[in-house]
Amino acid sequence: MFVAKLFGKVVYKYYYLSHSTSHTYLSPKKLFCNFDFSLLQMAHRAWSEVEEEILLTNLTSLVDQGVWQAENGFHPGYLGVLENQMRVSFPEAGIKENHIEGKIKKWKRDYFYLDAILQIPGFWWNPNENKLVVQNDVWNEFVRTRPQLRQFRDRGFPNYNRWRHCFVRQEN
Repeated sequence: MFVAKLFGKVVYKYYYLSHSTSHTYLSPKKLFCNFDFSLLQMAHRAWSEVEEEILLTNLTSLVDQGVWQAENGFHPGYLGVLENQMRVSFPEAGIKENHIEGKIKKWKRDYFYLDAILQIPGFWWNPNENKLVVQNDVWNEFVRTRPQLRQFRDRGFPNYNRWRHCFVRQEN
């Protein structure tokens, strides 16, 4: 016999042994086979370069319209507009709002990490290659304290300026 309980977003399955009149608790086990993964906020999706380019172009056009950008992000409903635009471009891809939200959050996170890194002395931006430039000793000291940012070296970010246009509020 088992009892399934939901704590946060993890489902535990409690197993009991039945001995005539008493029940003995054995152990909780994570149960994912009956878990409804649609409850998760953002789904992982592999994006093609063309899909990313169209999404960024559509996002940039929303920013240029000036209607969708709010003080601290975008007004509600912008994800639905982007989903409809992506459905027109890629009708069979099945791109949903949660896929778009996940991609935009990743872009935003990468942009603000890059922007923060560029404020540190010893780091600068190479506009020809669209990548960070740093001396080896400065980089080694930097990743010693922040190993999760190791991925930003020797990686090109061709959309950095477009991300700035989308994610930084422009004052009139």
